[in-house]
Amino acid sequence: MRRKEFIDIILNSISDKFDIYHNYWFDGKKFVIYAYSYDQNNRYESTGDSSKLWDSRTFEHLFFINSDSLNREQLEELKNFAIEKIEPHFVRGDGKYPVKHHLYSYISFIIITRNKPAMEVQKAIEQLNWTKNYMLSAKGYTDLRMACVTPREYSVIASPSAKDISDFLMNILLHIDHYEEE
Repeated sequence: MRRKEFIDIILNSISDKFDIYHNYWFDGKKFVIYAYSYDQNNRYESTGDSSKLWDSRTFEHLFFINSDSLNREQLEELKNFAIEKIEPHFVRGDGKYPVKHHLYSYISFIIITRNKPAMEVQKAIEQLNWTKNYMLSAKGYTDLRMACVTPREYSVIASPSAKDISDFLMNILLHIDHYEEE
């Protein structure tokens, strides 16, 4: 199995909840996959829109990167790109605040590497913690989540907020009969 096939397994698992775009370019940076999910929850007292008790909107922006290796500089560059470019555009629509009734947004990265990152990079990923609150959380928050998976080593390294992604990827890895690099 190659990394592309591994990505296909992931995409098959999420395709019913995410809109998926291949070879996605944003601000001069190419992502193998960009997947977007939006969920709106609301509660009505009756059938009229004016009787809405509450309304919430949640978003996830999932970016896939295919790389031979991941070093500390690349990790920092990716984190800064997420904070300075992705969050303002994808979460706030280049405005001051997110959309009305925004509850939370996740900016998530799945980095698929051929070689397992060095120990210092693994620690940096495991310690990565970035959350932005809007109007003291009255307009919700955004979390940055990052997971690095090295399929041939059956390794998943993730930030604390990406535990569900890490569990999901490890479950996929454990159900692959045999993994080979291209």
